[in-house]
Amino acid sequence: MCLEEEMACGFGVCLGCAVPVYGERPYAYCCTDGPVFDAREVRWS
Repeated sequence: MCLEEEMACGFGVCLGCAVPVYGERPYAYCCTDGPVFDAREVRWS
């Protein structure tokens, strides 16, 4: 799925586009890791 987030820096430095996910890291960044994510990897709650 494609997520839309506000991206202040576009480099993952400001952490403004953090998306909660399952995996090694608790968050992925929409600007550097996305914006397309597998819907099963996103923590929705």
